[in-house]
Amino acid sequence: METTDNSLKEMQQQMQLLKNKLDKQTIVNEQMMRKAVSKGINTLRTKTRAIYLFGLAAIFGAPSFYNLGCSIAFVIFSVVIALLGMAAAAYKNRNIPDMEDDLLTVANKLARFKTVSADWIKIGMPILLVWFGVLLFDMHNRISPDSVEFRALTSAIVLGVIVGVVLGLKIRRSILTSVDDLIDQINDLQDQH
Repeated sequence: METTDNSLKEMQQQMQLLKNKLDKQTIVNEQMMRKAVSKGINTLRTKTRAIYLFGLAAIFGAPSFYNLGCSIAFVIFSVVIALLGMAAAAYKNRNIPDMEDDLLTVANKLARFKTVSADWIKIGMPILLVWFGVLLFDMHNRISPDSVEFRALTSAIVLGVIVGVVLGLKIRRSILTSVDDLIDQINDLQDQH
């Protein structure tokens, strides 16, 4: 009987050791996945800061339109549009989660960030078109539309807008892809537990 009790105690001790090792392994895995998700979120934050650079470039570049013959009202309008864009980006970026939250909360915040980011184009593009229309109208009123200067400025501005839109869409796609990757990574990690 004593042999059976000793064997049972030995098995219980071995089970406890195994359980402790598994618990340590789970903790290490959780720390590793949090570190990986944290790195992805930091990369996402870096990408979203590019929007602020565009906004600052627009603010500091707006006075050059005055030098090109546009009205001071248009310059102020451009600065206001850039400031509103930066404020909207800050509002949108507040949904980027901190890693102090549990992974489910992080995934939910990332999903919200993705939705707002994806929908932002529905607002940003019409604003860009209005800005461009106001610019052409203002230039048309100040510079003769038949002049070489008007055509050259219009061509340069159209090219600049096209390059800006292409860069903006590339950054947007990169951000949305990063968010999808992070959400997939979190879902995979949660499925493992």
